[in-house]
This record gives sequence, C-alpha cells and structure tokens, in this order.
Amino acid sequence: MTKVGIPRGLLFYRYFPLWETFFESLGIQVIVSNPTTEAMIRQGSKLLPGDLCLPIKIYFGHVESLRKEVDFLFIPRYISIELDAYMCPKFIGLPDMVLCAIDPLPPLIDLPIHCKAQGTKAEENFYLKVGRIFSKNRKKVERAYAIAMERQSRFRLLLQKGFPFEKALDSSRSSEIPENPKEDGEGKLGMIGRPYYVHDPFLKKHVVEQVEGRGYDLLTTEVLEDQAIEEGVEHLRKRIYWSFGKEMVGAAIRFSQNGSVKGMINLASFGCGQDSFNFELIQHYIKDKLPMLSLVFDEHLSGAGFSTRIEAFLEMIARRKNRR
Repeated sequence: MTKVGIPRGLLFYRYFPLWETFFESLGIQVIVSNPTTEAMIRQGSKLLPGDLCLPIKIYFGHVESLRKEVDFLFIPRYISIELDAYMCPKFIGLPDMVLCAIDPLPPLIDLPIHCKAQGTKAEENFYLKVGRIFSKNRKKVERAYAIAMERQSRFRLLLQKGFPFEKALDSSRSSEIPENPKEDGEGKLGMIGRPYYVHDPFLKKHVVEQVEGRGYDLLTTEVLEDQAIEEGVEHLRKRIYWSFGKEMVGAAIRFSQNGSVKGMINLASFGCGQDSFNFELIQHYIKDKLPMLSLVFDEHLSGAGFSTRIEAFLEMIARRKNRR
C-alpha cells in the first residue's frame, strides 16, 4: 500500500482531518510523525538558520523523522485560503525550504492552494489534482474529497463547541456530534495564537495545565465562526493582510466583548514580525477591557519561566474579580 507522510506541524492542526480522510478514502495509508519533542526541535534547529521561527523548526524536525518511512511527503504550498488575504510567506515557500535543507527526500506533493488568484474553487481543484496522482477515476477522487470535507466540517463544529483539539480530532471520525460535558468553573480565558501554537501539546502543555488547574476554561480562536471573526475586524481602518493575523485580532476583539471571558493569553513566536504587529494591534483595540499576557516561544523553551508569569497573571485576574 502506498504511504503518504504528513508532518505533525503547522497546518496539521487546522486541516489534518480533511487530509487524513481524503487519502484514506483513496486507499492510501497515512503516516503521521510522532508528537513534538525536544529532540525534534533540536533536529529542526540544526537544519535551519537561527532567525527562522520555532514552528518552522519544529516542522522540519517532523519532516526529518518521517522522510525515510513513506513513499510521498504531503507538503502543500498554501499561498492563500481566502479571497482577500495571504498566508505567511514561510508557508508559500515551505516546499522549497524543505527541498533545500533535507536530502534525500521522497517525492513531495507540493501543489499550490491559491484562492486569491483562483477563486473559491481553488481548494477543491487542488484536491482533484492531488487525487489524480493516485487514481485516474475522477468520480472516486470527487467522492473522497466530499467525504473529507464532511469530516473537516464536523471537526470544526466540535472545536466551536469548545472541545480540545485531540478530542475533536477523535470525535470527528464519527458522524455523531457529542455535546461538550465541560462545566464552567472560574470562568473563561481566551487563548490567542496560530493553531500550531495553541494545539501542539508540547507548546501548550504548561499553559493548559496551569490555567485549567485553576478552574478556567480555555477558548481558542476556533470557537468563533468565520462571521464572528469578520465582525471583530470590520471596524479596523485597514483590512489585515494575513489570514491568521486577521483571525487572531478578530477573535481577541470578540473575546473582549464577551463578559464571561476574564482575560487573554497571547501565544507568539520569537522573530515573527506578524505576531509582533498583531499583539500591538490587539493591545490597542482591547485596551483596558481585559487583562492580557503574552508568551513568546523560541527553541529555548522554559517551562519554569512561563509558569511564574502564568501564575502571576492568574492571581491578578483573581484579585481583579474579587475587587468587583
């Protein structure tokens, strides 16, 4: 059976249910790299210049761990996922960087997705082209894409209901949509960041353990529908040019308007110009509405350093609540 490898990084945390179901519906075995470890981060850091962001280094560690086990590597070139914004330049050049930094490699599936240039059918056309690599039966490929989109929709709905990534991923395999049994505790905290920050277990571990240990529920940007994000940014003087930047700023503004959200934690990557800009924009628009903590990741992760800052932030929220 043909094996397609999917690195557990970057857009894995947004589109994996779609990817997995699409390939499996075509009779392809999907091989996913193991969860992120410190060893993977070290390996990825050796392969890349020091000024690249941590998520890219993590991704390269996953590619290196996976490349010898598969017949193909799935590394699509995401240029734009909507009509009026672009993805990060590193996504646009990701297949090229992988080819330059790692050798030997199996064949890459690196076709582009460019909605800004090709319109709303760009994603569907992408999967039809990928499917033709493995099957000449167009109806079979179309059916695989339809099944994959159904699962992706269930996955997105589960995230909107507040399920954590791992639970939403597992539950999306069933056609039944369960209710989230989690009850409100001390309140809710918004966690703002790109999906590969807020869902990678290695990166989010210290944040989630401390926050949920104090009885708070964490809300990620995915709990909001696209329309809510658009409403959050509609009053900005200029539209945000990057898709994830728009998502983060829009979610932060909407969270600041939600009375049950007691504070926000911003997860960012050192050396990311977009993240720096997004944080300043968020601070400007939410001002005194909500307390906010920014945690910046690089390859020199310090759980102890984060723990101290998170503890102080949660204590501040508790005192603010008591004063009211």
